[in-house]
Amino acid sequence: MAATTYALGIVVALLSLVGGYVYLFGIPPAMKRQMEEKALETMGENKASYMMKDALGKVPASDQKDIQDLNKGLSNAAGGALQNPLGKFTGNTADDLTSGFTGR
Repeated sequence: MAATTYALGIVVALLSLVGGYVYLFGIPPAMKRQMEEKALETMGENKASYMMKDALGKVPASDQKDIQDLNKGLSNAAGGALQNPLGKFTGNTADDLTSGFTGR
């Protein structure tokens, strides 16, 4: 019983130390970029295609069905055109150029 308590105490202490470090110092930018790229890869996107689809998705909504279909079609076409190594390079370059403003 005592061994289980000590083991649980060590796990809780380690988790609180990691949480405190992240709270005080934040996540390093290289780790943020790595996690972002992994998430985008899981979704089958790259930064440029994701940003293009997101930008077109922010166009004001319309009640007309054909306008909504056109918006979805443009979003998928523009985002799909950027799902290649050039799109990844473009997204990473844009991210590097704006890193001073975004803090990444």
